[in-house]
Amino acid sequence: MSRQPINESIRRLLEDNHNVLHVTDKTIQYSPEFKLNAVKAYQEGKTPYEIFLEAGLDPK
Repeated sequence: MSRQPINESIRRLLEDNHNVLHVTDKTIQYSPEFKLNAVKAYQEGKTPYEIFLEAGLDPK
């Protein structure tokens, strides 16, 4: 399964989000704080969809 590259407009949106450290055409690097909070939220019963949505990130 291959994914399409992240286009420039999506890349800019992601880079403006404080939870994102770096974006390439194939990867997104999230902040350590976001990762830690996401794991805690997941352990508390939130779905990945909810976690990303609350962080201002499109879960798709």
